[in-house]
Amino acid sequence: MGHSVVDHTTAVLVQLFIDFGLIKGEIVSTDGQLEPSHARFKGCAYACQGCQELPLNKAQRHDLAQQLQSGSTRLEIICPFPEVVDKVRQATAKTGTPQEPKVAVLAVEPLPPAQTSSMSHQKLAELLGVPKDQLPPVRLKWCHLSLSPTGELRASCPKVPSDLEAGVGYHVDTKNPGQKERIFGYLHLKTTDLHPDFALELPLGNSTYAAGTDEGREFIGHRSALAMPVLPGQVQLGDSANDQIDNYHWGDDQGGSALFAYNRRNEHLDPEALLARGYDQHGTPYAPCGRLCRSNGYDYQAQSRQYVCGLQCPPEEQQRCPHRYGVLGYCHRMTFRDHPRLIGPIQRGSQQWQQLYGMRSASERTNSYDQEVISKGSAVKMRGLAAFSFAGAIRTLGQLLRRACNFVLDATYTLGRLHPLHT
Repeated sequence: MGHSVVDHTTAVLVQLFIDFGLIKGEIVSTDGQLEPSHARFKGCAYACQGCQELPLNKAQRHDLAQQLQSGSTRLEIICPFPEVVDKVRQATAKTGTPQEPKVAVLAVEPLPPAQTSSMSHQKLAELLGVPKDQLPPVRLKWCHLSLSPTGELRASCPKVPSDLEAGVGYHVDTKNPGQKERIFGYLHLKTTDLHPDFALELPLGNSTYAAGTDEGREFIGHRSALAMPVLPGQVQLGDSANDQIDNYHWGDDQGGSALFAYNRRNEHLDPEALLARGYDQHGTPYAPCGRLCRSNGYDYQAQSRQYVCGLQCPPEEQQRCPHRYGVLGYCHRMTFRDHPRLIGPIQRGSQQWQQLYGMRSASERTNSYDQEVISKGSAVKMRGLAAFSFAGAIRTLGQLLRRACNFVLDATYTLGRLHPLHT
């Protein structure tokens, strides 16, 4: 059936609950969840379909024969994909020793002293194209080489997993919060609607990607596919993975505002560095005297926030301040256009910002519910993007129906006890 039918059904129900008032659309939260595939990660994050059949030329074949004759027990070739080689070189160059990715195609072990040949000598001679008497006394352990009907030598990379659509992602290890756990599988992006008046949290939809996908880059596509649009004044919550400039601009163009956790990346946030750049980690500027300013309101027309020092300095210092003639002292304006990650209708770091961002736990509860369902039931051994997309979609639909129906039943029961019918 595929996940598209389930997604369409979810969209119809979301619109129905919007009409009934169970989904308000004022505050929504998006979060990702990793799910492992029923396949083992074998060490290469760039494996593709072409890795299962790699043609080897004469030079590579001769090099393998030279490795065997020189005493190597593990014969390797350099990965034939230049883009993969460049990526690995760049990644390993950070450690000071750039390396090239190699593909192990054959392994041998020495024969006992009393034995000078083995049954695998003939196979080795055919694969490597060398006379049998020139081979050292070895035994074949495993081999990923084969000859085509036309005599061409082909290899298959042993690092190719059984699920080529899965990716490698990392999340915090629940058993050891101080470390990250590697997950080879898929990423589910879910958006949850928060109805503060009813204390109701309803999932709006799901999107599934390979685990190594950047959540921030897929945020716009995921949100655009949901039945709940970005309404004027809507507050969008998200973790630091979504803290990207494009996401802020997209939400602002739709009339909403984004509250994403700040991703410090490689920024220096020590006091000296913050003072040198002119504003702190929340976007609040410093006055010329070095004191932190405070917000004096947001201008929705100009999409800017004005900051003032408020004359915090002692009276004797105010006498020397060039901004002492202003009612609120030093003034500085910061615009959303120049600082989209820091400036918005809700001041980053303020009490209101903290209260709203605290509601993001609704997304974590949505993901935790899925985890409980998986752990309590019989784990389905799934592989492939189609299977995980369907699983993510059907779980979202089931959770939406269960939460909405439970709320309606609870409200009906409560109102029935408060206002009993008299006959």
